[in-house]
Order: sequence, then C-alpha cells, then structure tokens
Amino acid sequence: MEGTQQKSHYFCKPVDYKEALTRGEDVYLQFSLLTPEVEALLIRVLSIYLSQLDLLYLKDMFINILKELVNNSIKANAKRLYFKRKNLDINKKEEYRTGMETFKEDVFVENPEFLEELGKSNFIVRVFFSITGDIHKIHVINNVPIIPEEMNKINARIKKAYTYHAISDAFDDILDDSEGAGLGLIIALMLMKNAGFPPEAFSMSTNGKITSATINIDESFRNMDLKVKMAQEIINEVESLPSFPQNILEIQRLCANPESTIKAIADSIKRDPGLVTAILKLANSAGYITSKRVETIEEAVKIIGTKGINTLLVASGVQKIIDSRYKKFEAIWNNSYKTAFYAQWIAMKYRKERLSEFAYLASLLSDIGLMVLLSIKPDEIQKIREIVGLKQLDNISILEEISLGVSHSTLGSLICQKWKFNDALVKAIEFHHRPHLAPSQYRDLIYIVYLAYVFTGVESKNFRFEIADEDCLDYFKLNNKINFDELHQLIKAKFAEYSQNNQITN
Repeated sequence: MEGTQQKSHYFCKPVDYKEALTRGEDVYLQFSLLTPEVEALLIRVLSIYLSQLDLLYLKDMFINILKELVNNSIKANAKRLYFKRKNLDINKKEEYRTGMETFKEDVFVENPEFLEELGKSNFIVRVFFSITGDIHKIHVINNVPIIPEEMNKINARIKKAYTYHAISDAFDDILDDSEGAGLGLIIALMLMKNAGFPPEAFSMSTNGKITSATINIDESFRNMDLKVKMAQEIINEVESLPSFPQNILEIQRLCANPESTIKAIADSIKRDPGLVTAILKLANSAGYITSKRVETIEEAVKIIGTKGINTLLVASGVQKIIDSRYKKFEAIWNNSYKTAFYAQWIAMKYRKERLSEFAYLASLLSDIGLMVLLSIKPDEIQKIREIVGLKQLDNISILEEISLGVSHSTLGSLICQKWKFNDALVKAIEFHHRPHLAPSQYRDLIYIVYLAYVFTGVESKNFRFEIADEDCLDYFKLNNKINFDELHQLIKAKFAEYSQNNQITN
C-alpha cells in the first residue's frame, strides 16, 4: 500500500462505487486524513454497501464504528511518522515509552502542521468493502505493522468489551488517554454487541507490513430482527405518565367536527383560563408562524384555523405535563421551539402545507423522550454526554441505545403512542434521527423534521452538512453545500425576524 497516494490525497476505486457494489464487486477508499470530504464519501459508500446487504438500519452504528477504527489507524500512522521524526525506534520498549510521553501533546495540541505533513506522507488508510459470497467484510487497513505491546492492549479491550453492560462501566474502568484503542474501541464493540453481533465478528491482525481491523458480517444478520430492550424503570416511567388532559381531548374532538363553529370552539377553550393563556402564548411564540399577532382566542381560531388550534392544544397539553413532572428539563422543551419553527417554515416553502402542523408538532415533541431519560438515568446520561464530548461521536442516540436499551427518539414515539397521537406524528418522532428508515408513507414529513433538526444542529455545532443524510438532501435539492447554507441562512434570518417582530427572545 505504501507509495500509492494520489495528489488529491484520497480516492475511491472504482470511481462508480454505486454501480460496482450493485454488481457485487469490491470497493475501497484510500486516504491519509479523515477530512470532511473523505468522511462524506465514506458515509455514501457505506450507505450503498449496507443497502445491498439489506442492513441499512445499522447505518448509524457502522458510521460510528468505522470512524473510530479509521481514527485509530490514522493515529497509528501519526505515531510512526512522529517516531521517525524523533529518530526513535517504536519497536524498542524504552524508546516507545519515551516517544509516547510527548506524542499526544506534540502532535494534537502543539503542532497542528504535523497533520498536514501526515496528509502528504506515504502513511495511508484504506477502507475496503467486500460483498463477495455469504460472508461480507469491511476492513480498515493502515500500512504499518502494529507492535506487540499495542496488539496486547487491543486484544484485552476486545475481550473485555463484551463483558460490559453499560457504557459507564467502560468509562470508569478503561478510559485511556494515551493510546488509540481505548474507550473508543470499547464503544465500537458495544455497538456491535448491542446489535447482536458475536465477539468473533470483529478482529485485529497484522502480517508484519500492514494492520487490519476486520468486521465480519455473517449472512444471518441480513434478516436479524432488532428489538427494543428497555430497562424496567423506563417502562415503569412511561406507564406512569399521566393521560393526556381530558379537557384538551374534548376541545380536539370539537375541532375535528366540521359542524363546529368558531364561537363554540373559542367558548370551550375560554372555560379554562390557563389554557387560554397557554394557547395565546404559543400562537405568538417564536416557534409558531402566524400571519399577525393573535390577541384573542376568537382571532386564533380564525387566523390559525382548527388544525392550528389542534396543534397548539397538543403543545399546551404536553407543556402542562412537563410543568408537573419534568420542570427542571424545561430548557430542552424551550429549545425545541426553534426547530419547530424551522420545520413549519420548510413545509410551507416546499409546498407541503398540509404537513406543516404535523412537522411543527413532531419537531416540538422530538426530544420529549430525552427528558424522560434524563429524569430516570441522570448519571448515565451525563456519562454519555461526557463520552460524546470526548470522542466527538455524532449520534448520541447510538450511545443511549447501548447504555439504556432505548434511544430518546424511540422512547418519544412510545410516549406519543400512550397519548394516542396520530400515527404520522409517532413515526416522525421515532425516525427523526434516522430518515433513511422512514416508512414510505411518512417520508415527506420525516424528511422535513430531520432537515429542521439538522439546521438547528449545525447552529449548536452538533451537526454538519457532510454527515447529513444524502437521500434527504437530494429530496430537498440541497446536496450542494452552497444551496444548503443559503437555505439555512434564509430560515435562520426568518426566525430572527419573526422573533423580533413579535418582541420575543429565544
């Protein structure tokens, strides 16, 4: 592999990887650094590969695993280049320890130019996708041999990973700041364990010239049925949630009756002064688009319509439950209003007006499962967040599933089922982090909610264009970053303008 780098510093063979994988041919990517462009290409190839194996539902898991393995390989290459520059022999124990004392600080803190040098070197990484026969494999290969001391540590990690029941166990037991195959490898293996892969599905090997991390995907996994394994306390919490407020359900039935008059609906709402205040506040909030400021319930019914009133009734009912049970997590709820505004605006811009109310509600309710998880497992969630910050993983839902047995999006959908919400709303919440799994009849809605989530995620630096779902971007014709950024800035400005006009602070 050494000496095969091209001027672009990364490439894919064959270039038409989609056609090659469709024909059952092998494909590989080669690079020195995991730049945003390389990462985007890796995710695209992976998506096609998993689609061919009918394993697309494991896409998020494999993205996190491959990124961990790739980063470990790049770090191993960086070590070799560093030791070479220091005139140290990495195979001699004393010189290895001497070099490792300064490696991390010198390379990743004090000398970012070193990575540029690595990117132009002959130290490379190759991700190889094999689709031949009944055993499918993904190899992450770097063109340096692993030394025995490092291999021993990795084998110990592999052996121990399948003994952990929760991420916090690994976090407390094995956090290793000096080596490449520490906590991150444990996370990768726990992801595989959680998905049902046996310990032998992952292996590390060297032939004295290269080092390869291999994931074996047995044919039996293609029909694997993953089931949610919720901890009993989470089940109990969902079951103990109060039913949806009866007065709101009655008004909803009135809104659903085509013979109901504006006066009848308004009078029914006005019987509950607290509900009047809540609806007017919501109707004039930065999270809900109205043509003008709403001053009375009669105006609200006229301007917003019965569908809009129904949306605000649901939001008000959920707010009431949050106030009574999850008040300390209200900031999460309040932060969802911007996403809800974005979703409603996107629906209208793309002429999906009939979905605008569902998109608003789904975005607003998308993190209600997170509030429930936080209330049950605060210490566990804090550990997860520390890991996400430490390892720069992109999808916290993946780690929630490892440690808690359920993601907040899945839990949110279960809560909404308990409250007997519309199936479209339930599915939009369930798949708002996983649009590639969207049921076809709800795809439009889920894509709208997902795009709104991506835009707010970019603003909070929890997301970026390069890792956004490609099919979703294609759907909105945003697969060009310039178009993506233009729409994002436009919707961001619309929210700021609406907030200012309504004298609202976000």
